[in-house]
Amino acid sequence: MFTICFVGTHIPLLSFAGWQYLSGRVDLAGLSVVLAATLVGTGFTLFCIDALMAPIRFATRAVAALEQEQTAALESVQDGDVLADLLAGVGRATEATQVRIATLDNAAHRDPLTGLLNRRGFMARSEDVADGTVALIDLDHFKSVNDEFGHDVGDDILKDFAAFLARGVRRADRVARWGGEEFVVLFPDTSEDEAAGILRRVARRMDAGLIDRPDGKPVTCSGGVVALDGDTLARAITRADTALYAAKAGGRNQLRVGAEHMRVD
Repeated sequence: MFTICFVGTHIPLLSFAGWQYLSGRVDLAGLSVVLAATLVGTGFTLFCIDALMAPIRFATRAVAALEQEQTAALESVQDGDVLADLLAGVGRATEATQVRIATLDNAAHRDPLTGLLNRRGFMARSEDVADGTVALIDLDHFKSVNDEFGHDVGDDILKDFAAFLARGVRRADRVARWGGEEFVVLFPDTSEDEAAGILRRVARRMDAGLIDRPDGKPVTCSGGVVALDGDTLARAITRADTALYAAKAGGRNQLRVGAEHMRVD
C-alpha cells in the first residue's frame, strides 16, 4: 500500500521531468519546486495512511491478545469511522469470547452444587504437585439421609460440609468434590501426620454436631490419608480410597492413615 501511494504521488514529478527533457527546456528552479512539493505531499500522505492504519494495528493486537486469553488494551478512536467500527467489533468479540471461555472452564471444572472443583478440575489443577499428602473423605450413612429426608436436605448437607471443609484446610490445600458424598483434599508439601491433624479437627467438629440431620443426629465423616511418596496423584488417590474403605469397615467416623491404615482418633 505504501509503495503504491509513493509511486502515485511521484507521477506528476516524473511527468513534469519527462516533459522538460523531451522538450529540451529544463527548468531547474521549477523542477526543484515540484520535487519539493512532491516530497512534502508524499510525507503527508504516508503520515495520514499510517494514522488511518492505527485502528487495524490495534485490532490485530486485540486478536493476538484473544489468542493468549488476555484482555486487549483497546485505545479509543474517532466515532463513525469504519475502522473504528471494526476495532469496536473486535473488542466486543474479544470480551464476549473471554466470558464464554471462563463460563465453559467453570462448567467443566466446578461442581455446580458445592462450588468446589470437580474431579476433572481437581486433577487438572493438581498435576504440578509432586510431593505431599492426599485424603479422601466420605460422609457417613449419607444414603440414609437422602432416603429418609429427601435429596434437598442431602444437598444442603453437602453444601454445608463443602464450605466447612474448604474453610477448615489451609489456603494452599486443594479441595474438590470427588463424587456423590465423597471429597478429596490435596495437601502440597505436607506429611501424613500433618494432614491427618488438620482433618482430625474437621472430624471432631463434625462429630460434635457442626452439621445435624433433621432428626438431630450429627453428620459424621470418615477419611483415608496417604502420602504421595513419589507416586502419581491417581495412584495415591487409589491408595487413599483403600484407607477410606478401612475406615468404613472399622466403624466409620474415623481417619485411617498411611499404608498400614493406622486409625487416628
